[in-house]
Amino acid sequence: MRKRFSIVLLFLVVGTAGAHAAESCPPAGHYMNGLALDKTGLHDRAIEEYSLAIAADPGDAAAYYRRGLDYGRKGHFDRETEDYSKATALAPDVERSARGTERWNDGEIEAFTRAIADNPGDAWAYYSRGIALRLKGRAAEAAEDFGKALALDAGHISAIYHLGAALRTLGRLGEALAAYDRALSLDPALPWAAYNRGLILSRQGRYAAAIEDFTRTLELDPNYATPAEQSPNYAWAYYDRGFAHLKQKQYKPAIADFTKVAAIASGFPPIYYWRAMAYSAIGKKAKAREDMRRAAGLGSAGAKRWLADPTAAAPSR
Repeated sequence: MRKRFSIVLLFLVVGTAGAHAAESCPPAGHYMNGLALDKTGLHDRAIEEYSLAIAADPGDAAAYYRRGLDYGRKGHFDRETEDYSKATALAPDVERSARGTERWNDGEIEAFTRAIADNPGDAWAYYSRGIALRLKGRAAEAAEDFGKALALDAGHISAIYHLGAALRTLGRLGEALAAYDRALSLDPALPWAAYNRGLILSRQGRYAAAIEDFTRTLELDPNYATPAEQSPNYAWAYYDRGFAHLKQKQYKPAIADFTKVAAIASGFPPIYYWRAMAYSAIGKKAKAREDMRRAAGLGSAGAKRWLADPTAAAPSR
């Protein structure tokens, strides 16, 4: 049974899914290109287009959401979860506006539901249906299924990961934190668990603890920050640690981390914005202005406002 569900799950994660774009989608060219590519199943190329849309407008919640969907289809669940979190932080109702009138084929969910009816004690059946539900954007139902899988198999590491990711999407941060704690108690050498726990701690304002987790992530897997596909937005372990250092007023370590990010993903505007803030805090005004100009040139609205008025309040990340 496990083998059968693993094969079906692999097909589900990397397969294509047809979608009809909502009439309310923003008209930005890269975003619309991404929608068109999604219709034909070219999800890698769609990710590139959504990344370009985000580079042009870091406040484009719909682009984050759609890119998250595609990362989920490709099995890159860390990135999927992070994009969903950014999207919902920018626009709590983003799922409705970004999905619009899409209709998904729910055949996979129905198949897993039948399998559960045939064998209610099969943790992998619940886990697999949970994955299908997550890819459909039904995070609450997915979390319930991952919980059922864990009730049947307490050591199901993948179910723990996806439970935490679904709970993060729902904003249930305390429960998500407990899931990542559980994963690390089973295997202290899981970089994804340390990283995701660090994200939650940072969101809760517990920056010192978050720095420890991001550092642990990089110690466990030095390549965690440099995925094979060099998306403009991904050097997260260094980026998030740099932001946590900045919030702790540890400006030199923050600058060092943002500089590492710039070497990995030079087209991501927030790198230069936040490094500029760190430079400004230690009195290096020329470097701060240079970074702000670079961020503004990459489309950062916050950097443009700062250049017009350096005393303006910093935006949230």
